[in-house]
Amino acid sequence: MARDPLTALSALDGRYARKLSSVADAFSETALIKWRVFVEIEYFLLLSKYGVVREITAAEKKNLKAIPEQFELSSGDNESINAAQRVKDFEATTHHDVKAVEYYIREEFEKTTLKDCTSYIHFGITSEDVNNLAYRKMVQTGLQQDIFPKLHTLLKSLADFSEQHSTLTMLARTHGQPAVPTTLGKEFSVFATRLLYCVQRLHKLELTGKCNGAVGNFQAMVIAKPEVDWSSLSKELVTNLGFTFSTTTTQINPPDDFISIFAELHHINGILLDLSQDIWRYISDNWLVQKGKENHVGSSTMPQKINPIEFENAEGNLTMANGMFEVFMRKLPVSRLQRDLSESTVLRNIGSAFGYSSLAYQSLQKGLLQLAPNEQIIHSALHENYAILLEAWQTWARTTGDAKAYETAAKLGKQKHISVEDWKEITKDADKRIQNLTPDTYVGLAREIANQSVTEVRQFLATK
Repeated sequence: MARDPLTALSALDGRYARKLSSVADAFSETALIKWRVFVEIEYFLLLSKYGVVREITAAEKKNLKAIPEQFELSSGDNESINAAQRVKDFEATTHHDVKAVEYYIREEFEKTTLKDCTSYIHFGITSEDVNNLAYRKMVQTGLQQDIFPKLHTLLKSLADFSEQHSTLTMLARTHGQPAVPTTLGKEFSVFATRLLYCVQRLHKLELTGKCNGAVGNFQAMVIAKPEVDWSSLSKELVTNLGFTFSTTTTQINPPDDFISIFAELHHINGILLDLSQDIWRYISDNWLVQKGKENHVGSSTMPQKINPIEFENAEGNLTMANGMFEVFMRKLPVSRLQRDLSESTVLRNIGSAFGYSSLAYQSLQKGLLQLAPNEQIIHSALHENYAILLEAWQTWARTTGDAKAYETAAKLGKQKHISVEDWKEITKDADKRIQNLTPDTYVGLAREIANQSVTEVRQFLATK
């Protein structure tokens, strides 16, 4: 029986359960069973196609296709839970999860005209032939139904914010210190571009699959039916599922495709962690304000507080997700000889890493929609000290042959506050471009860069 969220062990299944329904649908135990059953049925149909088992009628094929559908999760329908529980009942006896799936399918066959074919269920293959494909269908589903849509939404929000504020000049900081002017939109466009390139790479990564027996050599299949082209059958199964066929494996399909995907998600989460912390600092300095939070409680004792909770939640959940991805990337490439079972329990936690990532993306999206610039504070910080324009003066002065321009500017900037009047005095012999320069206009190509980033993001999203 499903536990109430208030008694769940994990925060993912408790506090955050309502936010993670699509992740749960992709990675639940029922989902894993469904995909195992699906693989077994697709394999059985290919056995018929390649002449290993008798020809299957149209009605029988329809019945076969309906078996995995028994595990589809739908609101208010207990059929999938009952089907999954029946598999778990078999597992309680067999103590083997894939054998339990085989017995469940055998039971379903016995109810139909397929009962004469029960000996060909799970024919010649090992449990890892089923598992490697089932787990990859879960990851594929998690990416397509949850991760990609949320990342695309985040990209759009970053592009929108960047476009809206591409001309709002602000003071940039390097090493936490005042540097030179930039624009708010350009600063956000940096994150949009970084995220865009990672998401594009993630879309291009391919999952792989294998179905070649106990140690990857098709022994059982070949000894039983040597006339069958087992390599072609296996490749057709894998490619029909949407994966690239692994020709050379041990008992397990090499996890390098998983590692590439987890590494890219880890990279994405690192970028978004950087974004979360930068926004947190902007909010702390009152450069950015959070809209629509009048009824939120920021402190149980300090009523004036409006906490940047969405960005703090994102930071925490991104950290949790990346911690798990790091474990996967360390553990999964290593399996003793043909295989050991230590990766089995690790694989069952992939959904948790996706869940923490999904929570973070949702928090960031919500937080971004509540952000607005505090233009008065941004303007004040920008115009506080004209020393931020000394870079422009010393660079121009070098073009006149002044080899000591940098040293002169450094002395001026470190000895005193540079006012507008001071700036006029410093630049009195400079050309008009330098004399007329202000913090608002010393932005170089910041606006163009922001607009180019927005264009790239929009072009990408138009294809999705």
